[in-house]
Amino acid sequence: MPTTPPPPASDEANTLYRLLVQGVTDYAIYLLAPDGTVSNWNAGAERAKGYRAEEIVGHHFSRFYTPEDRRAGLPQRALATSLATGKFEGQGWRLRQDGTRFWAHVVIDPIRDETGVLVGYAKITRDLTEQRRQDEQVRRLRENLDLALDNMSQGLALFDAQERLVLSNNRLREMLDLEGEAGRPVATFTDILWQLHGNGEVDYAETAERVTRAREDHLARLARAQGTISSEMRRQGRSIAISHRALAEGGWVSTLDDITERRVIEDRIVHLAHHDTLTALPNRATFGARLDAALAGPVGGCAVLYLDLDRFKPVNDTLGHPVGDAVLQAVAGRIQAQLRKQDTVSRMGGDEFAILLGACESERDAAGLAERLIREIARPIDVKGVQVTIGASVGIALAPLHGTEADLLLRNADLALYRAKESGRGCQRVYEAGMELVMQQRRELERDLRMALALGEFALHYQPVVDMARDRITSFEALLRWCSPTRGQVPPAEFIPFAEEVGLMPEIGDWVLRTACREAAGWPEPVKVSVNLSTTQFRLPDLVHRVTAALEETGLGADRLELEVTETAMIDDVQGAAAILGELRALGIQIAMDDFGTGYSSLSFLRNLPFTRIKIDRSFVKDLGTKPEAAAIVRAVTGLCDSLGVSATAEGVETERQVAMLRAEGCPEVQGYFISRPCPAGEVADWIAAFASSRRGEPGEGALRDAA
Repeated sequence: MPTTPPPPASDEANTLYRLLVQGVTDYAIYLLAPDGTVSNWNAGAERAKGYRAEEIVGHHFSRFYTPEDRRAGLPQRALATSLATGKFEGQGWRLRQDGTRFWAHVVIDPIRDETGVLVGYAKITRDLTEQRRQDEQVRRLRENLDLALDNMSQGLALFDAQERLVLSNNRLREMLDLEGEAGRPVATFTDILWQLHGNGEVDYAETAERVTRAREDHLARLARAQGTISSEMRRQGRSIAISHRALAEGGWVSTLDDITERRVIEDRIVHLAHHDTLTALPNRATFGARLDAALAGPVGGCAVLYLDLDRFKPVNDTLGHPVGDAVLQAVAGRIQAQLRKQDTVSRMGGDEFAILLGACESERDAAGLAERLIREIARPIDVKGVQVTIGASVGIALAPLHGTEADLLLRNADLALYRAKESGRGCQRVYEAGMELVMQQRRELERDLRMALALGEFALHYQPVVDMARDRITSFEALLRWCSPTRGQVPPAEFIPFAEEVGLMPEIGDWVLRTACREAAGWPEPVKVSVNLSTTQFRLPDLVHRVTAALEETGLGADRLELEVTETAMIDDVQGAAAILGELRALGIQIAMDDFGTGYSSLSFLRNLPFTRIKIDRSFVKDLGTKPEAAAIVRAVTGLCDSLGVSATAEGVETERQVAMLRAEGCPEVQGYFISRPCPAGEVADWIAAFASSRRGEPGEGALRDAA
């Protein structure tokens, strides 16, 4: 801000000086008398304050001050300061003639004559309102920028061409755990590197070398980069992604992202892609990759052990899946405890595990491990106070002896496992040539079963159930038969469990249900037909729909259909079973529990499920007359059925004595070879007629009446 020197001495100079002062329009330049009244006024003053010279000369300059400043005595203090120090300089709000305010920068210089006597003051005022507005705007922008920077989730740093930190935020300092001035605009890139690389365990020279190397590497990468360069670092246990972008004028901007959670999720996803979720063991894909690597490596031979748990399904069926899962986890731990670091165990699915023994060419070593695993797994497993006992069977294949490709080695180990299970379970078998023949036979059986379903090779035979008390037929049980053009008559025990194992029973079961309903629709009423539901068929989510569709398609009344369900089909989800059976009963369909006494029933199980018939397993009927407890069981079951209001039927009745004993124990209904062997559908009508004839005492009276 210019100051006004004393005016020149000559008249000509005075004139020029006045013209100069009067011509200035950007500054208000005027003189004050010693008492503070305005004695001189220029164009700049008129422009700034709105007064013409004749309006203001002779008035005190304090009228330019705000009322607040006048009450505070600021005009007087300004003059006093000017006298005391030789100059007053300050800023503040001033008033124009119209009452509006402007922000002014003011300089007041005292003027003295040659003798030093005060003759007045030179006052220069500049309107800085616009500059102040701009400064305020910049200040607010800066504050907002600082606020935005400090609320960023990212760390931010801006370095100039001299590697000085010119801009940063708090997040940067938090993420890098910077202390003191490091991370603030007074710091340099090297200062920050010292904090990142230095610690109490490394000496100064080593730290200096690290810092120098890190700085040079960074600058070299930045110079080569066409865009952004990225890196990742670990700091205070966190994962931090860093991006650097070079600036055209030199320097660079760095952004830091805390990606710890993302890395945790990514690591979890990678882990899940390669590991079993229940046991945390490597999964099938990981096992295959490691086996491929072992076979391709220079180490030599390896061995694959395929392990399957024995008696595991009853654990799930009786104790539930949570207990079964705990057992699988315990088994995984026991297997791992027997392996070396270079070995791998994988859960292949269900209750099957595969083990890869690296650098193993000895059958004896592999078999020895298998025996140890069998012993370890056979030890009781405690699950929340419940002692669970299972077993294991193991199949072994060695490379290169039994194959040099992963798929072949796994297949041969699986074949050996199948042989171990055939041998009585709880044992191990090493692959031998010829084992594939058994597997080939299984594949052929599955193929033939599918063809039998497609070509109509199945048929139903029917075995009657007779009510001894009323001397009448209550129902016929539909029994599946398969007459193969290549295999001949195949026993049900040979193909039905296998069909269940390979997943064919739902489709076969649908055929049985529709066929039985259609054929029974032609029988005299009220004879019912009883159809067995397999475990997989019973667990189908649309079972009720399938049953109602069969009834609608064939026209059989719902009250003439009885569905037989085994205990094991329901025990896994009693609540769900109750809901399904309840829907079927609501339609009028009868429900029978098949093979009662061989499963895991409890009284609450029977009470909560809507059975209309209990079928006593043939094993108890067979022991009648030889084991006293068999008769006691029959008597108890019959009494239980009476109490529950359901029918009791004894299966597998083969002798007259069994009929007599069952009658004596109060069992009203019987089924078995003594009554009749299963007969083809075309003979059912004749059998019904023959039975009716025997009731009238006509020729052909059956043994049932004689046994009575």
